[in-house]
Amino acid sequence: MSNAWLWLASYTINAVWQLPLLGAAGWGLSRWAALTDPELQHKVWVAVLILATFAPATPIFQPYLVHPASNGDAHLSQPAMLVPSAIPSVSLAASRMLFPPIAIYLISGLYLAALLFMSLRLCWVVYCTRRLVRNAMPAAIEADYLAIWNRSHERFSIRAASLLRSRDVAGPIVAGVWRPVLLLPSMFMEEYSPKEFQAAVAHECAHIRRLDFGKNFFYEVVGLLTAFHPVTWFIKSQIAQTREMICDRMAADALLDRRTYGQALLRLATKMQPTSSAAFQTIGLFDTNSLERRIMTLLTSQPQVTRIRRYLSGVTAIVLLSICAGVTGKFTQPVAAQTSAASTQVAAPDLSCTYYGKGIAHPGTCDFDKQDKNKYRCYKDEDPTQSNQQSACEWKVQRALAAKK
Repeated sequence: MSNAWLWLASYTINAVWQLPLLGAAGWGLSRWAALTDPELQHKVWVAVLILATFAPATPIFQPYLVHPASNGDAHLSQPAMLVPSAIPSVSLAASRMLFPPIAIYLISGLYLAALLFMSLRLCWVVYCTRRLVRNAMPAAIEADYLAIWNRSHERFSIRAASLLRSRDVAGPIVAGVWRPVLLLPSMFMEEYSPKEFQAAVAHECAHIRRLDFGKNFFYEVVGLLTAFHPVTWFIKSQIAQTREMICDRMAADALLDRRTYGQALLRLATKMQPTSSAAFQTIGLFDTNSLERRIMTLLTSQPQVTRIRRYLSGVTAIVLLSICAGVTGKFTQPVAAQTSAASTQVAAPDLSCTYYGKGIAHPGTCDFDKQDKNKYRCYKDEDPTQSNQQSACEWKVQRALAAKK
């Protein structure tokens, strides 16, 4: 069986049990981080998403990160090294998770199908976003609304941003990285007051200032590998909610007081039709179903947090997440295919090589160099005093050592 199928099955199975643990750890840390500010909560969830993507791959990369130490007794003899002959690589030699080959093919196939579907979905979303921006029209707005837009533009230090109208959106949304655009519904200025327009524009300008469109695309790409797992959806929803809370505070503190901004946000929510930018790779004002939490967080007075406390909180969160990742990685196991009883008998590893002396090939055995344990040589079976250095012996010796552990 190809290593690729074993790796895919190993990643999928380990992700199934690791993601709930990492999600629970992220939830606990985010509740603790709520005592400081939404920014730390947001960073915690981003770190959890990245860990949840790479932690299940630990068995795949572990053999390439571990180099066995050499010592004077490192000479290998074939009878002493026994490894299951049916297992084709070091990364699978010490596996404790055995599955029938049909189960491995089924798990890997379903994972590939889910990965392909999610990748095609993301590509379609990007295409729809590009088409949405391309079909938008320049927004001709009145002088007082234009003054609000210019003031928001300057307050958030946004150099390149365009204000466009679109009949395909129900609320303000942001799209684009290098040339961000703010898309408004066609009749937005006619239906909403200057205060409501100011609140919406300030919120979206905060997204532009934070480069949230590009960050959100990065999170979608990172989350593709575990997009089949419901915990990944939960983690990304928490990232989106904390992102909105950050932008709410930035908008309220930049142009409006928090109470006025919160009231404007409520009026916008009651007037605006329920919408979601799930069909587009955009950042909208009400993309998440967390308006009540956003208003409460915005209006709740938070204790003053010093820079030292914020720094210590960040370091503590990093340490705790690192411990959690280390624990999950410690118990991560690769997958191996079950074989019949006749084929599971152990046999000596393949340490054979070919010794060439005076142009004649002789059978040999790979081993450490007796003079330099960092090198590997092929020793002639008929006369072990004769040997020559061979790079191929390094892989065979290290493979046999890993199988012995």
